[in-house]
Amino acid sequence: MIKNFLCGAAVGVANIIPGVSGGTLIVLLGLFDKMMQSISNIFKINISWKERFNATKFIIQVGLGVAVGLVGFAKILEFLFVHAEIQTIMWFVGLILFSIPVLKKNEMKDEKINWIYFSIGVLIIGALAFFVPKTDEVIVPLQDIISKNLNLTYVLTLISLGAISGATMIFPGVSGSMVLLVLGYYHLFKGYVANVTSFEPNIIIGLIFIAIGLLIGIVLSAKLTNWLLEKYHQPTMSLIIGLIVMSAITIIPLSGYTPITIITSILSFLFGGGIVILMDKLKK
Repeated sequence: MIKNFLCGAAVGVANIIPGVSGGTLIVLLGLFDKMMQSISNIFKINISWKERFNATKFIIQVGLGVAVGLVGFAKILEFLFVHAEIQTIMWFVGLILFSIPVLKKNEMKDEKINWIYFSIGVLIIGALAFFVPKTDEVIVPLQDIISKNLNLTYVLTLISLGAISGATMIFPGVSGSMVLLVLGYYHLFKGYVANVTSFEPNIIIGLIFIAIGLLIGIVLSAKLTNWLLEKYHQPTMSLIIGLIVMSAITIIPLSGYTPITIITSILSFLFGGGIVILMDKLKK
């Protein structure tokens, strides 16, 4: 239970970092197969009560962790990005890149990477990164969110934001934050999450609609991913690896380095990689 909760928290944290995919963390933490199976079991008709209960319990445990990761670490990540942005990003890059061989070994076994689909994955993330707008805005002010009129169009927008975030929590390599940045809604989404403790009615109501979208996105993405892996396992995994590799490359900062920053960034990168190696050995 505690392991599932903590893994969910890590997935939640990943979903508020532009360029980092929550789905990637699900794969790296070894929850991918169980997550796909659990979501599928919840919506199956011919299944025992015990199997449905176990699947629901697992989803709730991970889901609570995701919620805590999203809400509890939004402020912490904001602090880290202000005081140690490059080092924080390089830590995640280390986690991701060092995990690729482990992912290949665990998920593809004797299959070879299909380089055509791998390249498609690289191009998808490269295109997303190219269209991400350059902005210094950190978060939408609380008063701006409170003043929003919750009409039908805005409600559908919030549900869509949740669906995008939910889908990318499941599908590895695609960052929901990056997609939201391209669409121009990342800071609005982050604003709702970061201001949940204000307990303003408009914030709570908005988060409810986002949560509805989140559930829709998770279910649809899980169903699609499960079907793709069953029918086209090698091409799908090759695509996913391409998505993951390029997502790590695109978040590497291109400027702002000093001699001290370079050294600490390398150490952060190696620290992230060391965690992956340690986790793999503990799993064995």
